Amino acid sequence: MNRGRPSLVGRLLVAQVAPLALLGAALALAGALAANAVVEKSSDRLLAGSVASIVAQIDVRDGQAKVALPPWSLGLLDSPERDAVFYAVRQGPRLVTGYDDLPRPPAPAPNETNFSYAKMRGYSVRIAQSTVMVPGVREPVVVAVAQSLDSRQASVRELLFNLIGLPVLLAAVAAALVVPAVRWGLAPLRRLTSDLTTRAQAPRPDLAPVDAADAPAELSPVVGAFNHLMSSLERFTRALERFSADASHQLRTPLSVIVANLALLERSATTPRDKALLSDSREAAANLRQVLSQFLALARSEAAAAEGEADLAALLTTIQLEVARAFPSVELLTRLPADLPIARGNPVLIGELLRNLVFNACAYGGGQVRIVAVGGETVRVVIWDHGPGVDEAELERLFAPFSRGVASQASTGAGLGLAIVQAIAQRLDIGVALRLRRPRPGLVSDLRFPRSA
Repeated sequence: MNRGRPSLVGRLLVAQVAPLALLGAALALAGALAANAVVEKSSDRLLAGSVASIVAQIDVRDGQAKVALPPWSLGLLDSPERDAVFYAVRQGPRLVTGYDDLPRPPAPAPNETNFSYAKMRGYSVRIAQSTVMVPGVREPVVVAVAQSLDSRQASVRELLFNLIGLPVLLAAVAAALVVPAVRWGLAPLRRLTSDLTTRAQAPRPDLAPVDAADAPAELSPVVGAFNHLMSSLERFTRALERFSADASHQLRTPLSVIVANLALLERSATTPRDKALLSDSREAAANLRQVLSQFLALARSEAAAAEGEADLAALLTTIQLEVARAFPSVELLTRLPADLPIARGNPVLIGELLRNLVFNACAYGGGQVRIVAVGGETVRVVIWDHGPGVDEAELERLFAPFSRGVASQASTGAGLGLAIVQAIAQRLDIGVALRLRRPRPGLVSDLRFPRSA
């Protein structure tokens, strides 16, 4: 597992969503600045218009400025948000009309208008001021109108929604579509991965080239290189299997001749020393012949076809006769029902599997071996012996090549028998398990064969 390493989907999500998020943030910032500028400019114009309407109503009486404030002069600032509006008209320090507590920012030059922010009775307000020189009045007259900011903020929010709402929505939709789009784009890759996984989990891996038609165009070079590797691996595997089988065949015949000749020489030897040497040589050659036979069986289990049907009753009967010749001192007891179902699988390989287990039990079985077969949804064959068995920790290791239990270290054999059993069982989908015979000593082999259709 590649923990901590981001997946392709994660990388594409980051590659797509990050720029969209940055774009959305940039649009939001630019939209907020633009909306504030537009709203402030348009609102200030209305505020300045209200000031100008009041200025237009200034009159003079006895050297004093007088104002008849028309209702519509402040009506320009009316809005759905019902802003608070304040005003003040001053002639020098004297309040002509309005709110005396209205803040007094620095007045602008005559005939000019300025704007500023202030606080008025708990409201944040925008103040517009205009200074006018009224004929007949010595002091300048300053007209100020203040408006709370509720309508401005509402206008900014509306503009922000209109300016960046749609782009942000589009960015969000695009980000939401990244995952299904990536999954759709990776569907051929997932199918290719599933095909390769199925091949790898098969009893015999399929090394045939991958069909590049279903692969994405971007992966065509990768698929081509992979197919080239698979072809090379297929050739190498076939050559290795042929070499293993040929070498075993070629060596078994001369070894059989050597064993036979050594047996003849041993019988004709005159001194105990010569007999001992010839006996050791004959046993070593016989052991080597057995190892080669097992290598040949292992190569055959890998190369042979898995299809076929096997009559377990007939195979076990044949093995019983072979045991009688090879282990005359072993008592082999069998219980085979007459209607034992036919098992699915190559009969040669199944025979090799059963032979290895039975012969192994006879070699270390303490003089008595039992075989019981039972039919059902799966065909079950149980083989147990009365030997010393093995330690609990050794059970899992017995299927490894050249692995032998502690109790069998002094005996002949190469430790390939159970490795061959494991290879055939995996090849033919046969369940095989080893367990200790409790409470008495011994080892039990439990086999479950799939029934033939």
